[in-house]
This record gives sequence, C-alpha cells and structure tokens, in this order.
Amino acid sequence: MQNRTDYAVTMGRPEHPGAWSEGNRVGFTVVLPEGAEAELLLYREGEEFPCQEIPLPEEKRIGLAASVCVEIPAEERLEYNYRVNGHVVSDPCASGIRKTHFRHAGSSSRKGEGTREGVDREEIRCVWQKNYGVKTCLPVIPYEDCIFYKANVRGLTMEKPAGVRHPGTFLGLQEFIPYLKNLGINSLILMPLYEFTEEPSQTESFYLLDDSVKVMQPSGGDQKKNYWGYAEGLYYAPKLSYSATGNPQKEFADLTDALHLAGIQLLPEFYFSPEAGGRQVTDVLRHWLLTYRIDGFHLVGQGDWISTVRTDPLLKKSRILYTDFPASVRELRSKKPQFRNLGIYNLSFEQAMRRFLKGDPDCSPEEIAGLLRRNDSGCGYLNFMADQDGFTMADMVSYGEKHNEENGQNNRDGFDCNYSWNCGEEGPSRKKAVRILRRQQLRNAFLLVMTGQGSPVIYSGDEVLNSQGGNNNAWCQDNTTGWVSWKKSRDTEEMLAFVKKCIGFRKEHPVLRQRQPLRMADYKKTGYPDISYHSHTAWMYESGQTKAGIAVMYSGGYAEKSPGVPDDMIYIAYNMYWRPQFFAVPDLLDGKQWYIKADTSSEEGFYEGDGIVLEKTEGEGKVFEVPPRTVIILVGK
Repeated sequence: MQNRTDYAVTMGRPEHPGAWSEGNRVGFTVVLPEGAEAELLLYREGEEFPCQEIPLPEEKRIGLAASVCVEIPAEERLEYNYRVNGHVVSDPCASGIRKTHFRHAGSSSRKGEGTREGVDREEIRCVWQKNYGVKTCLPVIPYEDCIFYKANVRGLTMEKPAGVRHPGTFLGLQEFIPYLKNLGINSLILMPLYEFTEEPSQTESFYLLDDSVKVMQPSGGDQKKNYWGYAEGLYYAPKLSYSATGNPQKEFADLTDALHLAGIQLLPEFYFSPEAGGRQVTDVLRHWLLTYRIDGFHLVGQGDWISTVRTDPLLKKSRILYTDFPASVRELRSKKPQFRNLGIYNLSFEQAMRRFLKGDPDCSPEEIAGLLRRNDSGCGYLNFMADQDGFTMADMVSYGEKHNEENGQNNRDGFDCNYSWNCGEEGPSRKKAVRILRRQQLRNAFLLVMTGQGSPVIYSGDEVLNSQGGNNNAWCQDNTTGWVSWKKSRDTEEMLAFVKKCIGFRKEHPVLRQRQPLRMADYKKTGYPDISYHSHTAWMYESGQTKAGIAVMYSGGYAEKSPGVPDDMIYIAYNMYWRPQFFAVPDLLDGKQWYIKADTSSEEGFYEGDGIVLEKTEGEGKVFEVPPRTVIILVGK
C-alpha cells in the first residue's frame, strides 16, 4: 500500500513517553521489544488504512525507546497505532482511544494478510489531542476530616431511580454530585476508570505493555465480562465506555472540576501487577496528577513499586491509599510529617468489626477498642464495613452464605468467610422481627464506622440498603446485581436519613476525629484522660462482666469545636450481646449532665437537639441499661 501523505519526520524526545506536541510538531515515543521491527501508523480520523507509515529502525532508537517528531498541519485530525513484528498494537501511554468499526473485504490488521469478505472488524485507535486542563485544585482535606465514598463509575448511576440523564458515565456521575454533597461526602474513591479490557475478546488481538507484545487469545465458552476493571490496561486513558459524548478526556476533566467546586476530592483506583516497575507506576500517577489535578490514588495489587511511589516528590501532596505499606514505610510514621499523604486501607477493621457486630464470643473487646482509637500522626487509616470484595452491608445482615452462582464458577469464587449473620433467615424476609433486627444491626454498623478515629468509608449504596442478592464477588455482574439500586422505600429513606445524621454527628464533634494518637492519659490536665474505657464498673473494662460490649469515653477538652471552645464529653456504649447489659458512666464536672443523643434500638436512631436526659443514679459510676445489640451515645454538656 502506498503512503498517501508525506509528513516531515525528525528525531523526537525519547525521554517523553506517549504522544506530545510542540506547536505543529507532534512527537511519538514508545518503548519496543529488543530487536523488534516497528512502524508508527498514522490515520486520518475514521479512515481504515494508514495515511503514512513511519519506520522506527532499531539503529535510531535510544535504548529500547523509539521517538520521532512529525510536522502535522493544525487542521489535521489524526489517529495512530504502532505495528510491532507484524501486529498492530496500541500505545500503552496513549491519553485517549477511539474504537472504529469496519466491514470490508480483504482488510487486515496484519501486514500482508487478508480477511474474509464481509467480516466485521473493530480497531482500537490511539488519539492525540491537547489535554483538557482542569481549572480547579481542591485545598487539601486532612484525613481526620475526610468522609470517603467508594463507587464504580458505571454501576453507581445505571439504575433509573438514580435520576441522571447520562447513566453509567462520567457525565452521569457529575449529575450525581448534589446527592454526594447532601449526604456529607467530601472524598470520592472511584474503581478503575482507565482503559481496561471490558468485553471478552472474540478475536485474537495484541497490545504493547512492559516493552513486549502481549497476545490476547480468543475467549472460549462463557467467559464473563470484566465489570470492575482490576486489570492491566491503557493506564493513561480515561475509559471510553464511561463517556456519554465520546470524549472521555474532557468529561473526566469536567467531572474533576465539578467535584472540586463541590468541595469533594477525587481518588481513582489503579491496579498494578507485581511485575510492574516503579518508574512505570509513578509515570502513570504523575500523568493523572498533572493532567487532571486529581487529589490522590488508591493503589491495588502487590509489588515493589509501592516503595518508589511513596518517595516520588511529585506525589508527596497526593493521597496514596494502600492496603498496607512495607515496614520501611511504616517507620516514617514516627517522623510526624506536616502533611500525611499515606493512608492505610484498613481491612482488619472490617473483619474485626463484623465479628463484633454479630456478637462472636471469641472477638476481643480490647481488639475492638484498639481499632476504634487507631490513629497515627504519620499516616491515615481508612475504616470500612463493606467494600467491593465481600457482602454489601445489607447482605452482611441478610446472608450467612455467599450466593455467587451467577458468576458461572459453581459458587466456588469469592470469600467463604464473610463474618456475616442473617439474623435468623437467609435472604429477603417478610418476618417483621427479622427485618427490624437487620435495620438495627445496620445502624450499629454505621456507628462503628463513624465513631472510629480513622477516616470512614461508605461503599456506594450501603446507605440505601443496596443488596447484591448474596453475591460477594460481583466482578462480572454488569447488571442489576452489580449496579446500585436506588429504589425508594420507607426502609431506605430511614436508613439514608440515619447515615446523614451519623456523618453530621461526626463532623460536629472533632473529639471523634483527632489527628494525633490517643494516649489514655490526662496529659492536658482537663480532669479526664483523652480516652477511657468502661464496663459495668466505671474507669475499667471487666470482660468477665460485660460480654460482647465495651464503653468508650472521649474527653471534650482534647479537641475544639471552634477556637477556644472545647468539644463536649462523648460516651459511647457498644452492646453487641443478645441480652441487655449495664454500663457505668462517670459523673461530670461543673454541674454538667449526660444526654442520650443516639440509641440504635430506636427506629429514629438520633434524637433532636441535645437529646434525652439520662436518668441519674447517685454516686460515682452510675449505671444505665443498654438494650441487646444496641449502641447508645451520650453527650455530656
């Protein structure tokens, strides 16, 4: 095939990966397998065949990098790919892609080969365009003030009751911002939104990654769709199928701007394999930081690359969330950095609190106490009761066993141990007592998350009782199972209202969200230790008398509601036992008294105003009764 254009070609900048521009000169840099034959393919927008093929001979490469600059008129709109050892591959550093469909006799994605007449063919083309710059940059929100919400871009708004005009897209998520703002969210974690392989491949295809050509073989049988996206991909490109307009770069930039204007920071998730290099990972994160001004990242996967990421100077003011950091990183906690950018995605909180919630006799209240106060001056902790791996919160109190049959693996996939309890009946129930108990358990769960010192995380839909029908591994369920259900009912409205009050209570009381670790001592001479534990007896925890329960008191003198104004005293009794128990509450100084502000055994949950005056008994260590499976919050003022 003859070239149809003759753009001038000069040496590029091999240190600059991907496609980039300098006036009318567009540069292309790619890392190639050693000894590979390669060409840069340029296409006019939407055309089937290249308008120019530019050789990338090995003798002109710097190391493994081939780089050229092409003089392209400003009015030209071009797409590009590479051909490597006869395979047409996508640029792993492409900032955008376009899918183009053809039905043509004799066309081929390989040099010198043809296809059958009338065969449909889809090609992924890389597109070069100027970045759609984000105009806003959100002031840093300290970990102690963060309320995180985790969602899938597609699944969050696909159901019709979500009320958006562009469901399942960046634009639809932008329409959803008022809901997040009204709920009290200020930090949004989004599951992978880069260009990952979603549909099972029906034909052999190729892509370039880690300086080698990967071959994706045809899928056989009933291979499932990759809905979540925890996989390798074109890491620099926002996902095309998440775009309502066909321009995902602009939509994502607009989404970031809109979130920042609403006071919400944005943290996308990225999965990297153990084989990924530290330089590769930091280059990807730098691109998203500099191009879209996002506020941080949740990194998924295991690899040595995490140590490189945490030392990168450009990422020092970006949130870096990770399940756990190597010991060398944890040692940095003692240095008390001015800005805590590292955050531990605290899986141990979920597991222990679920066991505590259902009253497991072997669950140590001392462990629960430690997790509730766990905080660090060097890094943040994120506390959650549900994530995409495992049951939703509604399913956590409705199912004792996983039900993943629809995943096509004979229910063998997903966690076998979910630390869940169905409250007496598996799945949906019409029994009033079962339904009441489940709602009460969920109120308990939300208070466990919201009253811990770590940053709370809500998994999307948990606040409106979203269920996956007992599926605890909905990675392939791009349907009503995996999407958030926004169908309204009295139960969902009551739970949503309760969660909003939980968030509001946390924000109102800084003593529940302190930056520094709590010492269990009165080092400020306020008359009370910063945190103390109680049971049937005040000022001590007696595990022999109090089963599956513990009371925690926070001294308001260790946090300020406003300059010079100390917070209130907060006393929280957690009784997860199946019988009522008595807890002792200390007397308050200066004539103050205790008010019941929240009681999860009541459908109302929170009481208006100061709450209800606690019935007093005489003397130090007065005792009050806490109903079965109930959390009660007292406020002293």
